[in-house]
Amino acid sequence: MNPTNEWLGPTRREVLRFSAAGAAFWGSGPTALAQKPSNLYETTLRSWCDGMLARQLTAPKDPAFLGALLCPSCVLIHGRCADALYPLMRMAHTTGDARYLRAAIQLHDWSERQVSRASGGWINDVTLSPWQGITVFHTIALAEALHHHGTLLSAAMRGQWTSRLARAAKFLDGFITIETGNINYPITSSLAFALCGQVLGESRYLDRAREMAHKSLEFFTPNGILFGEGHPLTDVSPKGCRPMDLGYNVEESLPALAQYALLTNDQPVVDQTVKALRAHMEFMLPNGAWDNSFGSRNYKWSWWGSRTSDGCQPAYVLLSDRDPRFREVALRNLELMSACTHEGLLYGGPDYFRHGDRPCIHHTFTHAKALATVLDRGTNKIGSTGRTSIPRDEAAGLKHFPEVGTYLASTGPWRATVTENDWEYVEHVQAGGGGESGGGHASGGALSLLFHQTLGPILTASMTDYQLVEISNQQAFLDAPHMTLTPRVELRAGEIFTSLTDQGAALTANSQNGEIHFTATGKLLSAGHRAVPGGGVSYSLEYHLSGNTVTLVAKAEGQVPASAQVQFIVPVIANSSETLTQAAANTIRIQKPKGSLTVSTDATQGFLAVPKERTFNLVPGFEAAPVILNLVPGIAASVRIEASGQA
Repeated sequence: MNPTNEWLGPTRREVLRFSAAGAAFWGSGPTALAQKPSNLYETTLRSWCDGMLARQLTAPKDPAFLGALLCPSCVLIHGRCADALYPLMRMAHTTGDARYLRAAIQLHDWSERQVSRASGGWINDVTLSPWQGITVFHTIALAEALHHHGTLLSAAMRGQWTSRLARAAKFLDGFITIETGNINYPITSSLAFALCGQVLGESRYLDRAREMAHKSLEFFTPNGILFGEGHPLTDVSPKGCRPMDLGYNVEESLPALAQYALLTNDQPVVDQTVKALRAHMEFMLPNGAWDNSFGSRNYKWSWWGSRTSDGCQPAYVLLSDRDPRFREVALRNLELMSACTHEGLLYGGPDYFRHGDRPCIHHTFTHAKALATVLDRGTNKIGSTGRTSIPRDEAAGLKHFPEVGTYLASTGPWRATVTENDWEYVEHVQAGGGGESGGGHASGGALSLLFHQTLGPILTASMTDYQLVEISNQQAFLDAPHMTLTPRVELRAGEIFTSLTDQGAALTANSQNGEIHFTATGKLLSAGHRAVPGGGVSYSLEYHLSGNTVTLVAKAEGQVPASAQVQFIVPVIANSSETLTQAAANTIRIQKPKGSLTVSTDATQGFLAVPKERTFNLVPGFEAAPVILNLVPGIAASVRIEASGQA
């Protein structure tokens, strides 16, 4: 730490000299770095690093702020922002630009002043969360920075950073068990311990790495799905579901496990990780999005991944010699993140920028680490070989994942997800809001995702009711229309009763002659699982996928309170640039870039008028047009979605 704020780092000339000197430092020589080809990984990483430089506080005289990254959305400093020191040092090493190194050093100094603790750990935020589990992530970033780019630092500074890494390793050694936090923490510690063992030359940490990695092997289902994103880690719900979150699995836990296994040549862990990557790959959509519509922590779902994890690229690229499709998964996801990048920062979903929501900088500094890892450890695996298909490209019919109560359906151009996942997540570490009204992932036989091969996303889940489950890790809505995006039957009678919260609902699915059918039955319940007063109201939902058409059928039965109205709400994804026309009460047409959607109903009353201003939801970041039917109790009504466009 440099309390005088005097610049002790090298000049640009010195950075260039370091980059041309000496063959190797811990297995990644500067000469090799200079020979790596320009590609989307490098250009995206540079864009993000430049975006972070533009938001770094470099002028204030008060050291409480100096060097930190100011978040343009949350208007605060995220305590983990110093994780960015690793990708920034990667950029300094490959470009010779001292600005990146200066930024990395100033971030490290800020972190030591503000979020470092005498225990050897770091806390999540200066005031909002004292959780020190995140020490595993900053330990990895610091170790990787030293491992690959430590030659850029003066000998004295390198010694200081190494000593700080040793303190963090000692803290983690006494802090982490298999029960610490959700499963992402103990699994990620396997990589942290492995790196510390190598960088610090202490075999004890290599033993701890193996211990944590092998204990984690108990948390995979026979299908290869990793569970443990919820407490108790090993509990099973009444329907046999496990606490599983796709975003955390593919962007944090599995990448850490992959890197641990490769660093230590642990073949059993390699084998299990490859199996898991294949299983989780089933949930990637053709456009590179991760379908986390049913995940236990989908309040962080950001379409391309999850808000505060690192990215799927290290796992899928570094193990791509085991399955060439892995390279394609990583690239498609990177292309999607690149499309969601504006002004150097990664936005939290496809429509954030258009809608006027600012980007949370947390997405950028965490996901930049993943790209730096690929470039430092796997450039030779990125490759320029031809593109290949991934599982959800193909019309494979029905696939059932009972451990998460979820079906994947694919027929013709349609890709759909239907879920009855009854695992209810409760935040134990960084609670910031919610309570009984807090909404988690959808259940009740919800159609949690509908995707068209040409037109893209059509329907998607969100939280059942948006709440700040982690107050410093989620964004707040703008003063503009917003609503739950999951299609649902809903009744308002003092409070909301919805089909999304009946975790005991019955769901059936079948496929025949290229057509897929789902039926869900249950009761309209509140967030606290209370029935509608007066005896309750039941619902049934049907989804029929056939050809270019998907038909949704809804029905409600029971004693509806006199002042209440039962509605079938189908928010169709349509951003504000897509023209919507409602020439008749029963037909709506939405023009999309590559075709059109026609949404119609057989209900005699037709749809309610669609508002001119689009609604929006931060999870997973889409604008939508609310298509709403008033239901008559006892009478079924259908909503037909027909797609037309180029093949």
